[in-house]
Amino acid sequence: MKKVRWIIQNNLIAENDRNQFQEACDKLGVEHIEIIVVPFSSDLPDFPIDDEYENVYYGSTTLMNNVYEKLKAPAGLFYNPETFSMENYINKWGEHMLNCDAEIMTVEEFINMKDFIPQAIMFLRPDGDGKEFDGQTGEVRELKEMVKRMMDYESPMTMDSKIILGPAYSLKREWRNYVVNGKVITSSRYRNNFRLSKSGDDIPEDMIQFVEERLKEYTPHEVIAIDIAQVACDDGDDRYYIIECGCMNSVGFYHADIFKYVDALTKYIEKT
Repeated sequence: MKKVRWIIQNNLIAENDRNQFQEACDKLGVEHIEIIVVPFSSDLPDFPIDDEYENVYYGSTTLMNNVYEKLKAPAGLFYNPETFSMENYINKWGEHMLNCDAEIMTVEEFINMKDFIPQAIMFLRPDGDGKEFDGQTGEVRELKEMVKRMMDYESPMTMDSKIILGPAYSLKREWRNYVVNGKVITSSRYRNNFRLSKSGDDIPEDMIQFVEERLKEYTPHEVIAIDIAQVACDDGDDRYYIIECGCMNSVGFYHADIFKYVDALTKYIEKT
């Protein structure tokens, strides 16, 4: 059985999340090391790498990208750029994706796009999980101006980067689910009627069932965060849809139970 060591970034992440990770490791008797990550730097901080331990990482996207590139996607980094993309999710989950009708295009194609409905409110986001920018809603004209401004500065995107453009939907509630080996370990509501609203109690059983059924059909990774929306449909029913998946090493936890997550993931890594 492998030993697990948590490598936890202690700057530029939510203080509450960081503290709960540390407390969970202490309670479980799991070794953990704190590191400082320089924003946008391509350098990895110093931390031990040895055959006795499997390092599991938690921190910013910068840390995850550097671990992936420099350590060749180790077991404690739960990420694959080929599967963590909206295009892949739409291909695999189809109508269960909130943005299944979205168009996938390059930045250049979007900027030069001419056929669109003026004043229609649309939704725009990156295709991948690189967090180049947050999902945005607005008229296409406004969204184009935003993308052009980003490209004029030091954006990590290029003209060939993929983005998705689709209808904006009215979402009633949104949840983030934290999954280990196909099972939801803990969850948190993070938005209610478009407003930030964190709750670890408002977790419908049929929402969890929806997630685990979709993961039986396909999963981009054994360890993921998966966001779900409840949508009021035209026929009067509420339905669940997948918003996106995320790399668990760098997501926020809202009011999820971090102890349950650290416990489940540590045991999973020990056995793999």
